[in-house]
Amino acid sequence: MFWRPHLAVEVMNMSMDTFMNLLRKHLSEKDFNRMVAFTSAMEPERRAVTMKFIAERETQGPAIGSNAPDFKLPRLEGGELVQLSSFNGKKPVALIFGSYT
Repeated sequence: MFWRPHLAVEVMNMSMDTFMNLLRKHLSEKDFNRMVAFTSAMEPERRAVTMKFIAERETQGPAIGSNAPDFKLPRLEGGELVQLSSFNGKKPVALIFGSYT
C-alpha cells in the first residue's frame, strides 16, 4: 500500500485520529468508507485489535514496485514445492491469497 517497513513503529505510536487521516489520504474514498462502516459496527476492543492488525499489515509488506520476498509453497495438486524466484524472467505470476471458507 503506502507505508514502508521502517515506519511500523511510528504508525503503531500515532493517535487513532492521525492513523485514520493517513488511511483517508491513501485509500480510495470507497475503500475508506467501507473500512469505516465495517469497523464502526465492532465492539471497541475488537475495533482496536482490528485497527492494530491493519497498521501492522500495511507497514510490514514490501513497498509498491519492489520485488516480492522469495518463498516456497506446495502446488495445489499436492506435494511438489514451487519457489517464487523460479519464475524470474518468465511470464507474470499472479499471487492470490484469501480465505475460501
